Amino acid sequence: MDIYLIRHAERFSASAEYYNHEKQAMDEPLTQNGLLQAKKLAQRCKTIGFDLIVSSDLKRAIQTAEAIHSVSSCELKIDPAFREIDMGDILLESWQKYPELHTEWKRHETDIRYPNGENGTDVWNRCKQPLEQITQMALDKVAIVCHGGTIRTIVCGLLDLPQQKRFFFGCPPEYCSITIIRYNKQEGRYCLHVLNDFSHLSD
Repeated sequence: MDIYLIRHAERFSASAEYYNHEKQAMDEPLTQNGLLQAKKLAQRCKTIGFDLIVSSDLKRAIQTAEAIHSVSSCELKIDPAFREIDMGDILLESWQKYPELHTEWKRHETDIRYPNGENGTDVWNRCKQPLEQITQMALDKVAIVCHGGTIRTIVCGLLDLPQQKRFFFGCPPEYCSITIIRYNKQEGRYCLHVLNDFSHLSD
């Protein structure tokens, strides 16, 4: 099974107007350029033949997933487990209020939790179960449309790497990039097959 971890297309910059209090997350839509990126991505994915598309429940991911779904014949599922990491107070207050924590965070030596938010382990714990369910299905190619932080967390989780290492897988992954995890069902082993491929955006 090939698991395609796809980052959403370009979205508007995070700001208070896009903060979704119900989801406790920034929920920005795609920009016009992002919509064009999503179309290019869809053309790349058209020939892959996905058996299932799963999307985060945030607008930018759903819009990107819908573009892929428009050229696919498979089912599209929405799963909030694949949301972006919750940055807590940093989303609306920035790091200025937490200078010492920010200094420690920038070292990426430990899996630091954002103030009143999540860390990588928290994200991996909510992604793990739906991923395990997917790998139990009789499918060959699955797309998971989500977010840069989520993709890096999943890569570390599946490869059994410390979560603080996620910051070294893309800086962050590019918009509409494709990362492929290949799962060998017989051996129960995951392999990082492709990382951060966004060549289709230059076509």
